[in-house]
Amino acid sequence: MPEREQTDADLLQELYSTGLLVALLVDEELAKAGVPDRLFSFIGWVTRLEPVTPSTLAAETGLPPTTIRDYVRRLVSSGDARKVPNPDDGRSYHLVLTAKGRRIADRGWPAVVAAFDRVQRHLERPAGDHLAAMRELREAVRLALAETTQASRSTR
Repeated sequence: MPEREQTDADLLQELYSTGLLVALLVDEELAKAGVPDRLFSFIGWVTRLEPVTPSTLAAETGLPPTTIRDYVRRLVSSGDARKVPNPDDGRSYHLVLTAKGRRIADRGWPAVVAAFDRVQRHLERPAGDHLAAMRELREAVRLALAETTQASRSTR
């Protein structure tokens, strides 16, 4: 197989690998703190956005609606979250954390900060520069995925 030229498209490989490494690092810190890593990142999204609809969670996380439904079912059955009626749409609901879910989020946040501190020591630029770039990249990827959804709708 011929050697492949490095291109700007390698950015996607870097993003993918970075996400995997971040998960390993945060899970390591959660374990040190005695906080279960089960759906911790998803709980973090609920914390940031609550009260939040499943469709908003899907749009923000990139998770498919079927995975969102499974995660919601698991969080509700474990008592970490509950569904409340959506006042704007009687057919849907908002997801909110229960006191138990909030305790998990609160206990786990210092582990996220500890993971960040470990990473920050190795950054050459301020973390805010990276955060702005990552938000821009996440939005670009989200929009690229939305093109697929729009294209499939227009062919129906």
